[in-house]
Amino acid sequence: MLADLTSLLSAVRAADRSSVRRHSVEWGRDLAVKVSVRNVSLWRRPEVREALVGALGYLTADRWSFKFVTHRRVKADPSQIPLVESPYQARVFMPFSNGLDSYAIATELLAEANPPELVLVNVRPRDRPTAWEKLAVKKDQSLPSVQVACYAVDPHRAELTYRSRPFLFDLLAGYGAAMAQPASVVIPENGQGSLGGSLVPLGSEAPHRSCHPGFTSRLSRLLQALTGEPVKFSHPALFRTKGEVLSALAEREEGATHWLKRHRSCSYDARHSSQDGKVMHCGLCGNCLLRRTSLIWAEVDDTTEYRAVDLTARTLEEAFRGKMPRNFQASLDVARNSVRAMQRLAELTSAPHRLRVESEVVALSRGLDEPIPLVREKMMHFLSQHQREWKRFLKSCGAKSWVTDLAGT
Repeated sequence: MLADLTSLLSAVRAADRSSVRRHSVEWGRDLAVKVSVRNVSLWRRPEVREALVGALGYLTADRWSFKFVTHRRVKADPSQIPLVESPYQARVFMPFSNGLDSYAIATELLAEANPPELVLVNVRPRDRPTAWEKLAVKKDQSLPSVQVACYAVDPHRAELTYRSRPFLFDLLAGYGAAMAQPASVVIPENGQGSLGGSLVPLGSEAPHRSCHPGFTSRLSRLLQALTGEPVKFSHPALFRTKGEVLSALAEREEGATHWLKRHRSCSYDARHSSQDGKVMHCGLCGNCLLRRTSLIWAEVDDTTEYRAVDLTARTLEEAFRGKMPRNFQASLDVARNSVRAMQRLAELTSAPHRLRVESEVVALSRGLDEPIPLVREKMMHFLSQHQREWKRFLKSCGAKSWVTDLAGT
């Protein structure tokens, strides 16, 4: 199974990255994938195929089809000493990016009166398979994690959206939970990260559902079809804002400067979020804006180094530390999209029964297996809290700042 999963994950990544989306035509693509596996009869079962296509289709909004062929025999099966031993201890597996959310929720679980055995799964895409010994050493990681090497050579001009990426992270964590029952999987993402991309999609893009219960519920069905084990995915921060998550972290742990330095949020290309050879946060992408908004709400002194550091500047050009970047127009586009996404999410509270919110509530009700009225109540609390945090952030920026200007308020 481990060898077959490796083949599947490699094939899915290769197909997703190699086939460039044609935005002028449509978002979705027809992706026909051929995968060599050892247990062909299992992968050809209708319930496995349906669960696989359903999970990937929901995640990427593409039309996937799979053909499974027999893998040639190898000299010996891969073997490894078990990483966990006692089969009777309850465990929680977590995809661990070492970002602020995953660190905050991990420490929250460990602070419980009877904490579970927490297994953090960290995928390292930059490690070549021949350098497996490097997995024993991870610099600047606050919590120990299971390091999984995942090296791949992307094609020239690879498809940038790479929507299948969470399939890799979450399937590995879920497979670990299936093999170490009783165990479950925790998705640590906050509400804005889990629901924002689905509630306020960007332009003509399909809704972004990387941490959505609709995806994890489908992934759970795939794992059960493959292993026979029921794997539960939970989302403890689904209806909590990042501000609420970081407020709880600040109350639980002092020394915010330390955990801010060790846990990165920026999603912008490192080539464009560095200066004088020093990597820093760009300060204007969606993740950076959410980080800055949340720290102001949590009343935590933000010691993060940002390239676009000045939130009160009248123009974005004046906000940058040192000289303005050469790719300023690209930075401006990123800032516009980031600010407008936060603003649009805040505006949803003024029309709580609009179609997008209600359809999202219904989808979440199915994914979480909870009544619609309960999910709606949680949703409105989350949206109202986001609006409060965003308003405080804009107020701190000032009425004439570049952020307020881009927000259109």
